Amino acid sequence: MAETFPLQLVTPTGTAYEGEVEEVTAWNPIGQFGVLPNHINFITSLVPGVVEIKLPGGAMRYYVVAGGLAEVKDGKMTILADSAEEPGTIDVAVVEVDLREVEGKIAEISMYAEDFEITQHDLLLARARQRAATELRAAR
Repeated sequence: MAETFPLQLVTPTGTAYEGEVEEVTAWNPIGQFGVLPNHINFITSLVPGVVEIKLPGGAMRYYVVAGGLAEVKDGKMTILADSAEEPGTIDVAVVEVDLREVEGKIAEISMYAEDFEITQHDLLLARARQRAATELRAAR
């Protein structure tokens, strides 16, 4: 059996996931990163994206997070997420409408506009929600 480490995924409304895992993959401002057992201590901010959790035995769990922080300390990983949604809770039709709306907005906004970063955040979140609702829903 593969080595594991404890993971806790916490949101403002409570604990979304807690348990032993083999691997976690998430997104920070410079790209995708992975955590395995015995990972070095580190902390990073998270951007909107899909957190992929490999459970003992190979099963996968997925959560769409809207941002937050991830910390690996002394062999334990903690994710403090702004929100965490499981793919099965996401309405595909609503996501498609949201994605088209934010893509239209980002196409017309200047990168110097006051709300550019918020719009960019919304785009990343909409794309992550679409991926979870379409590709990952069946994988669970």
